[in-house]
Amino acid sequence: MINASTHADAEGLVRQTFRWDLLRGFFHGVLTSGTQTFGLFIAIRYFDADLFSKSLIGSAPFIGMLFSLFLFHYAALTQLKNSVCGSLPVVLTGVFLILAATAGSLWTYTLWVVLGFMLLTAIIPFLTSIYHDNYPADRRGSLFAKAVLVTVLVSVLSGFLGSWAMDRDPNFYKWVLIALGVAGLGQGYAIWRMPSQKIEDHNLTNPFTHMKLVVQDRSFGYVLLTWFIMGFANLWVLPLRVDYLTSSTYGIEGSALFVATLITVVPDIMRAFSAPLLARLFDRMNFIVLRMIINVLFAFGVGLFFLTKNPYVIGLASALIGIAFGGGTVAWSLWVTKYAPPGKVAAYMSVHVFLTGVRGTLGPLVGFWTVQRIGAPAIGMVSFAMMMLATLMLIPEIKHGRGKHIPPAQVVP
Repeated sequence: MINASTHADAEGLVRQTFRWDLLRGFFHGVLTSGTQTFGLFIAIRYFDADLFSKSLIGSAPFIGMLFSLFLFHYAALTQLKNSVCGSLPVVLTGVFLILAATAGSLWTYTLWVVLGFMLLTAIIPFLTSIYHDNYPADRRGSLFAKAVLVTVLVSVLSGFLGSWAMDRDPNFYKWVLIALGVAGLGQGYAIWRMPSQKIEDHNLTNPFTHMKLVVQDRSFGYVLLTWFIMGFANLWVLPLRVDYLTSSTYGIEGSALFVATLITVVPDIMRAFSAPLLARLFDRMNFIVLRMIINVLFAFGVGLFFLTKNPYVIGLASALIGIAFGGGTVAWSLWVTKYAPPGKVAAYMSVHVFLTGVRGTLGPLVGFWTVQRIGAPAIGMVSFAMMMLATLMLIPEIKHGRGKHIPPAQVVP
């Protein structure tokens, strides 16, 4: 009787979490069209953004990931719930993006957009902790992927509608920013309603103490090293893809609809098709092998994207990138649940997110600088080579990709 009651309670927790996560995914889809396309496109097309502003806006989500290490540390001192710690920054994201719609200069626009995009990604460790606590391990990837699917479909729709409207009326970009702001407020509310436990209590005085996990858990640290190489190769060209299709430098100068189609719509449609399958594989197969497959898809997609000005070839490259993101989103968001010991998921995730922030912050700055010197085709080939290297480096780690990885010592840094 007790077991039946416990099972019913657990299923109720799963259903409640899943319902609010679907709503979170809906609003996040609107915001994704902003971080992927509109934030940078508006800066280039309407404010004639310089190299520094483009790099800063492109890096903003990853600067937020850097900030997540500090946010997690100080939020843990409050002993608030994960849902509260995750919702408040996103509400501020909404406010800042609405303020961006009132900007009269490149400087003020960049300020509000960067702050908004930063806070949007700083909450990731709190969400991962909620998924770990509320979803069973054998269904975690599949449940999360359904919210990702909602995010992707909404991102496609909002990307299409926003770009279509801006092509018809140049001043409509302000309403696009307001819509992004309202989505931020909505996502904050959805996260706040998700059931959650209090944030993990680590009793540490230094936010960087968790970085010792990279050395103390060698398997975790090695996977992070390969992920850093792979991620840098991907992230240093991420905002460059928008610039490649938009800027007069490369001779394409695509319209808002053209850019949104190749940067948001095509990849997200393919991501929608691939995410459910790759999420099931995440739950069932060797994680390292899955990560290697995803890496190869990214490598061919990124390498192909910058080789040509042909929109059909670029579309094929975008499709490969989208398929890779279908699995990459699930793997990136949940892989620490396979490595972290009980009670340390948010700590492990904060390290992973912080290092993503490092490469994502430096990547666009280095990418825009490098492409001016070696050209777009060459930077695509360099990315391809780095991604294949990271894939080969994972071969020795395959033996650790089956089931739950527990560190040799249950390290409590």
